[in-house]
Amino acid sequence: MLRLLKSGPAALLVLAGLSNACLSSDAWAQDTALEPEVRARDGEDTASVVVYDSEYFAPYNPITAEDMLNRIPGTEGLVGGFGQSQEERRGLRANTDQILIDGKRLTGKENQSSTYLERLPARAIERIELITGNVRELDTDVGVRVINVVLKEGVGAGSGFGQVGSFVFSTGQVRPMGSLAYNGSKGNLSYTASAQLRPALSPADVVDVIRDSDGNRLSVIEEERRQKQAQYEARGSLTYNWEGGQTLQVNGLITHFPRDNTDTTETFLDPGDGSLNEAGTIVDRINGDDTTWEISGDYSQVLSKSINFTGLFIYSQATVDRDNENFSLVVEDLLPLGGDTRVQKSTEKILRGTINWNIAKKHDLEIGVEGAVNTLDKDLGFFSVINNFVVDVPVLNSDQEITEDRVEGFTTHSWKPTNGLEIETGLAAEYSSLTQIGSDVGTERSFTFVKPSLDIWYNADESTQVWFSARRDVGQLDFDDFVATINREDNEVLAGNPELAPEKSWDFEVGAERRLSNGAGVVNGRVFYRRVNDVKDLIPLGLTDSQPGNLGSGHHYGAEVEASIRFGRFTEFDAVLSGSALVQDSQVEDPFTGLNRRFGNQSEHVLKMEGRHDVKSIGLSYGFDFTKNGPTIESDYNEFDDKSTTTDFRIFLEQTITQGTILRVFWANLLEVKNKRDRTIFTPNQASGLVDRREFRVDERGWIAGFRLRTSF
Repeated sequence: MLRLLKSGPAALLVLAGLSNACLSSDAWAQDTALEPEVRARDGEDTASVVVYDSEYFAPYNPITAEDMLNRIPGTEGLVGGFGQSQEERRGLRANTDQILIDGKRLTGKENQSSTYLERLPARAIERIELITGNVRELDTDVGVRVINVVLKEGVGAGSGFGQVGSFVFSTGQVRPMGSLAYNGSKGNLSYTASAQLRPALSPADVVDVIRDSDGNRLSVIEEERRQKQAQYEARGSLTYNWEGGQTLQVNGLITHFPRDNTDTTETFLDPGDGSLNEAGTIVDRINGDDTTWEISGDYSQVLSKSINFTGLFIYSQATVDRDNENFSLVVEDLLPLGGDTRVQKSTEKILRGTINWNIAKKHDLEIGVEGAVNTLDKDLGFFSVINNFVVDVPVLNSDQEITEDRVEGFTTHSWKPTNGLEIETGLAAEYSSLTQIGSDVGTERSFTFVKPSLDIWYNADESTQVWFSARRDVGQLDFDDFVATINREDNEVLAGNPELAPEKSWDFEVGAERRLSNGAGVVNGRVFYRRVNDVKDLIPLGLTDSQPGNLGSGHHYGAEVEASIRFGRFTEFDAVLSGSALVQDSQVEDPFTGLNRRFGNQSEHVLKMEGRHDVKSIGLSYGFDFTKNGPTIESDYNEFDDKSTTTDFRIFLEQTITQGTILRVFWANLLEVKNKRDRTIFTPNQASGLVDRREFRVDERGWIAGFRLRTSF
């Protein structure tokens, strides 16, 4: 099997042949899955639920909750919400993980529900609900769909899931993978636990061609990036339900990521006759450990017939300890040149309490408060080796201890003036104080933000919903931007900015969703506009450098459409095809040229598509997915980058071996993604308009193939 996967194109021919065989034998069999039930949620007329019972999935022999979701149109990319970015956001209130387990969120910042579902045995699940509309258990963004996974009571005790497999990389590296998960219950107590080993390799070959302003080639730099690392992870959850209705859930997570990377860079000079002469080889070795652990939980209690209380907490810690050494390769000897060290520890503590009060038949009120303490202790060290002696190299702002204390009070009021219409108004007020202490920096700042919001949902009929949203949003601060850091991509030290402020924006969105009858699919779309203040990007630092900073005000706008169709509901072809397209643009004034341009590192468009065909009679499934990100730009004091990325395409084939056992063969990055960068370097800076040279980079990532054998017990 590994020989077949290494053969590259041969694997694609085999997959195509199997697909054709399936189509000729049984692909046109009638879809025998039961139709999902569509109903209002808890008697509400502004939130609808599509219910998929366990019998619906039985013909597909699912192993985990993820297998079940793959057969439901409209769940693709649902974590984070339709159309929502996956960037880090402030606190639990802005958590974009839109998944419920038994009607409750899985509290955590690192402990993502999507990962939990990958290891939740299917036999423990009673049903899956796809909810459209306002979901008060989560602070959902308007227009998102929410998954609610309902577990069996008692019956699911003692169910487990395991998998083993192997990854084969285009570089010839072969790495094992495996995971084990178990969940059960005893009386009022239920529990889950899982562990996973997974390779964490992303080998790349990078070529830079440098040309002068007239297009003449000056030099070529070739870099080979290789890793020998794996990621280890364990997580668990305990839930206890009291007879009086109180519920306590505690979650735990730990990940360990030992680093072992080697980058080899060769430089060749063009003497002017078209040939290339070797000018030297540099070897970078990066070793270290990244460790993250988190404990979180929630407690809920019914205080009266119309009042509920929910309390949430999180404590997480991440540590980074890395050493980088640079060597000059002379013949077969490595001569030390220097290097750097990085020691970093960050923590996050969050405590939140919420009261939900049904104050009248058509009025609901939420009142809550959230407090958080975030810290970062970071220290970078740089050294050179001169005549076999290690010499420290001082770098400005290379160490800081940062603490942010934040408190936020919030309230929302939901009103249903007529059938099918819901209006929710909200107001949040946030205060935070920020303290920064370092060898070169000592400062204290405070922020105060008021964040109003208005969300409107209207159900035109049982299958059609439209929505409107207007809100004030505040972005998350990345403490790493406050301190000097290292850009491995260009082998340079980036200055930090202790005065960096968070982005603020007024966000407006209008959207609509249409659910096809009999669970045949969903089609939706939205248009949005954001007025952004303090746009985060690079700004000048002195006359010859730059640092992270805030540009001023800008505009961001676009549209997104998404469709997911289950063909088995209106044809004899049991397949699900899903796709989405985001088109966006933006405008802000460049601080280096004074001209208007797009936001830095923002794709012009994002296209996604995935498909899956199930041949139930022989237990075979196959499918594909691809992602194409549009071009981006990046502006620096003397550089301007145009970046583009080719299509990421993946295929898979699954075969049921026995009831509860599935073999999956896959081939990822089939087209070998190339990240391209066209960099123009000006002298002395962009404002002069004088081009010094051009750099053309191609960063190529190789394909990854492999298999995994999964079983339930």
